[in-house]
Amino acid sequence: MSQLSAAVFSLHYIGLNLKKGVTAEHFETFAREQGVGIPAYPGWHWTLLKGLRGERKDQYLMLHEAPSAQQYAQYIDRNGDQTAAARDFWQLRPQAAALIAEWKTFSTFAERPTIFSCYSLVAQNSDSSLPEGPNYQASRGQTAVARVVGIHNLALRSGVAPETFEDFISGNIHRVEDYPGWKFHMLKGQGGSRLEQYAVMLEIESLDSLNAFHPELDVSTEKALTFVREHQESERMYDEWRELASFSGAPQLYTDYLSIAGNSG
Repeated sequence: MSQLSAAVFSLHYIGLNLKKGVTAEHFETFAREQGVGIPAYPGWHWTLLKGLRGERKDQYLMLHEAPSAQQYAQYIDRNGDQTAAARDFWQLRPQAAALIAEWKTFSTFAERPTIFSCYSLVAQNSDSSLPEGPNYQASRGQTAVARVVGIHNLALRSGVAPETFEDFISGNIHRVEDYPGWKFHMLKGQGGSRLEQYAVMLEIESLDSLNAFHPELDVSTEKALTFVREHQESERMYDEWRELASFSGAPQLYTDYLSIAGNSG
């Protein structure tokens, strides 16, 4: 996979404006009813996530996905600041700028000085059964699609070079068998607070799907254990992975988030 053509993901911590009495309910109602009108850059998607469990339970995160490194750099520079093209984008959309200003009365927005990390895609499971599309989708009269997004931080073992780990993942990604409706991504920090660090991002079709396999932190159901027994090649790959780096889940820090809003365009 070309580094320039691979997708880029950026994560921004979002904090409520508690000094003005904003509650989670206030913020989430605004995000779902009005905030979804904030557009994404061409080809991009944004999703507002809320921590379900793990390190950042009940905390918010804004996930941006750009289709390629070139399209990310067109709007955001390596320091996380807007480019001239981004400033032009918002200047031509005064209604969107007004929505962002209103958003900021409820919480921080996905911009500096908010803590953020920008990741490039090292590899992903191309055989996943998860349909393409945004993590949050809402249409009038229909039940909203609200996927779960897991962010699991990793660390290399002592003496393991980053290139060794990346070559292993890229060369063995075909051995990964995701649970039905799940999709695996290996990410590498390219900017922000997790520079040169790795993370697994799991996209899961629904909260029900997460709970069917792992209803609590580091708890596996019989359905999950059966899947593992039936997919031993994946387990062998994961054992080899553990020789190079920590694995997804404990003891590393991680959070599973529920999608609660996203751009409607």
